[in-house]
Amino acid sequence: MKKLFLFLLISLNCFSQKPDWIPFNWVGDTVSGRFYNKLVITIPVKIADLPHRFNMQFDLGATNTIIYGNSFKNYLVKYPDFKAKFDSTLKFRIQSKTNYKFKDVDFKLGSVSFGKRNIGLFKDFGDDIPSDSVSTSSEKHIGTIAPDLFQDQFLVIDYPNKRLAVLNKHPKKYVKASFQPFKIEEGRIAIPLNINGKTEDLMFDTGSSLFALLTTETNANEISKAAVSDSLKISNWGNYFMVYGKKVDSKILLGTKTLEPALVFYDKIKKFDPFFKEEKVWGITGNAYFLNNVVVIDYKNERFGVL
Repeated sequence: MKKLFLFLLISLNCFSQKPDWIPFNWVGDTVSGRFYNKLVITIPVKIADLPHRFNMQFDLGATNTIIYGNSFKNYLVKYPDFKAKFDSTLKFRIQSKTNYKFKDVDFKLGSVSFGKRNIGLFKDFGDDIPSDSVSTSSEKHIGTIAPDLFQDQFLVIDYPNKRLAVLNKHPKKYVKASFQPFKIEEGRIAIPLNINGKTEDLMFDTGSSLFALLTTETNANEISKAAVSDSLKISNWGNYFMVYGKKVDSKILLGTKTLEPALVFYDKIKKFDPFFKEEKVWGITGNAYFLNNVVVIDYKNERFGVL
């Protein structure tokens, strides 16, 4: 009886952590002449003791949390003490180039502290923030939040309520979420979808809000015999190209959950083909499939849950 009571206490404790919610915002923009109101997720951030309002894009398809060099250069002029945190021994690669990081930066998402983190500086990227705008009260977009912040924890993305939480223990409220195992590489996860009767791994990328499915032209033609019904000019880290979409013929399932009918997009210049091959994924899926759901990413046990 004592052993059973102890087990129950441990079990209750494992599911009792109360979430500290971090708000996020949808940012809309025009793509190929059409306005999309849920194009990008941004999260308010606090960097060290800098007295300014910043936000970053929430992008689980990235690998490193980074500050954009062009956007932040005038802040580095204004705050030499922060600039002194730059450490050329801390390297990371992005867009086939080596960049470096700031060391031991106090970092918050919303009001939630993530302690001291090494934050990358993506040189020569991002929109310039003029020196006369540095101290204005408006919130400035200065970077990308990547999954390196969430490893070995539980990440809850509550899409309907526009909030997320990071927990050390499984959240009790979402214990009934339907979980599937995922694969992980450099912090990015690939979730198993049943497509046309076959299990395929797709990278889950919160930076890809436009597309339920993005894949190669060959893969797209295997699951859709329809004519192209949509086309968009999109940007990938500043490089623009066309993608084409057509209606999927087959069912798409995550575990036993049937996902909503969607378009599958691809490009004709094989822009993503080498990436898909290197990452060993069928393609990318993003926010579009889960806008009415709560997603739980269990980085500790490598499981992806949907409620």
